[in-house]
Amino acid sequence: MKEQILKQLLDTIKGLDIPVPDEILNRITITSPDAKLGDFATNAALILAKVSGQKPADLARMIVEKIDKSRFESVEVAGAGFINFRLKNDELIKELNPSPGASRHPLPQGERENLKVLLEYFQPNIAKPLHIGHLETAIIGDALKRLMLYTGVKVESDTHMGNWGTQFGYLILIYKKHERVDEKLYAQLNQAAEKDPSIHESAKAEFAKLEQGDSDNRKIWEEIVQVSVKEFLKINDLLGVLPFDHHWPESFYEDKMPAVLDALKGKGLLVGSQGAQIVNLENQGLGVAIIKKSDGSTTYLLRDLATFVFAKQQGFAKHLYVVDNRQSHHYHQLFAILKLMGEMQDEEGVHIDYGFISFKGQALSTRKGNMILAYDVIAEAEDKVGKIIQEKNPDLPNKEQATKVVARGALKYFILKHNRHSDIEFDWEEVLDFEGNSGPYLQYAYARLASILRKERWEAGKGEGEFVVSPTEHELMLKILALDDAITESLKDYLPNLLANFLYELAGLINKFYHESPVMKEQNLDLKNFRLMLIAKAKQALGTGLNLLGIESLEEM
Repeated sequence: MKEQILKQLLDTIKGLDIPVPDEILNRITITSPDAKLGDFATNAALILAKVSGQKPADLARMIVEKIDKSRFESVEVAGAGFINFRLKNDELIKELNPSPGASRHPLPQGERENLKVLLEYFQPNIAKPLHIGHLETAIIGDALKRLMLYTGVKVESDTHMGNWGTQFGYLILIYKKHERVDEKLYAQLNQAAEKDPSIHESAKAEFAKLEQGDSDNRKIWEEIVQVSVKEFLKINDLLGVLPFDHHWPESFYEDKMPAVLDALKGKGLLVGSQGAQIVNLENQGLGVAIIKKSDGSTTYLLRDLATFVFAKQQGFAKHLYVVDNRQSHHYHQLFAILKLMGEMQDEEGVHIDYGFISFKGQALSTRKGNMILAYDVIAEAEDKVGKIIQEKNPDLPNKEQATKVVARGALKYFILKHNRHSDIEFDWEEVLDFEGNSGPYLQYAYARLASILRKERWEAGKGEGEFVVSPTEHELMLKILALDDAITESLKDYLPNLLANFLYELAGLINKFYHESPVMKEQNLDLKNFRLMLIAKAKQALGTGLNLLGIESLEEM
């Protein structure tokens, strides 16, 4: 809707006798003001005043006079020069219920047309347990992938599992001593290494042997990796995330790193420093980037350089990394080196950072063993939801499946409703609040609409007589039509919380409408059919939005 009105506004401005550079036109926006003021507002006159020398209010009146008002109930000048628009109810109904064969206004594509995007998320480290932080990257990444696919972006996902690096030296040490590996032993050895530096040196030596092809270490490594990958990929079913398109772990780039080293040398970027090989980024304020360690082993940074170069060779024009904000320095170094190599232009690599989840302010650490395990969180969510459903609706059909769906939706929405830049303190009461800003609240709003439509359905084209549309009904129509705008906004800066917030507002309007506007008892058949249409369209919009967040809808709750 906003795009349509913006186009009409810009066409009107171009017809005025005012020369306006394109860079000025690009600053004109359409916003959604308070419902009492109008459906949409624009700052156009204030922007034009800066280049025309005319007063904003005069320009606003000129635009209002010239613009085609046939679809608007009102177009008015407000304040110092804002323009408010209110659409006719008939126009909103027409948009919600287009005639057969009418073309749908396409969503603007989230990335440049026909260019492939690689979206990397989840990234668990082999032989370490999945913790709640892994849920965060999986949930954010999955929502972004769904949003991109919906807008036509050619996006493919990669887990990029951590199955290489010095941590495998620790794991091999553990295996050689205990003939098994688990998170408790890993945490204990890391704690011991903090007091005894020789343990860390031994772990580095074991990883160096692995990189050099030692057969015993390679056999141990393969066994650990095989067991871990099988366990990790249970997350697709447990959490209901889309299957990954690629599984290119760190070890996949073992034979691709030498070419990157050669390229760095050829550009004169690689220099020796105390036995290590580095790229000096101090003139960019990014310090020293270690590419190979003094013992000859490779670093995560070198593997990420090889990852980006490989993806580019596979035709990916953009690489998105959903990784927590504690890795920001790493990605600043990565992108800086790729630009120096001539492999990357601005915006071809994006770190989609996110804050971390804590319980009562306590951060999580694999090394220190104070993790909140992912499977435990999912199991506890299902247990708590199961008890709530048993109390509220013990006769619910398919109760076991509904429990899983509501539990997953609760966890996903709790993470996605927060701005990803923020840290989150996990709170079960907030996660499972059936009456607040939560996944179950939205799922219940959807189920309530489904319940009405099971009793009586809207019939397209039936009942086109006159009736009065209430302010809430007008606002609900407008909100339903704003779904595509919310999707577009969410993808601009990869912020799925914008869509989550939109859906919460939509659900609030649905509930307000539900209480204000009787449907089944309405005697005016034309008005009844209109309200059934609203329910059908609201259900469709809410269901679409929930699906784009990776949250399943239930017909009954």
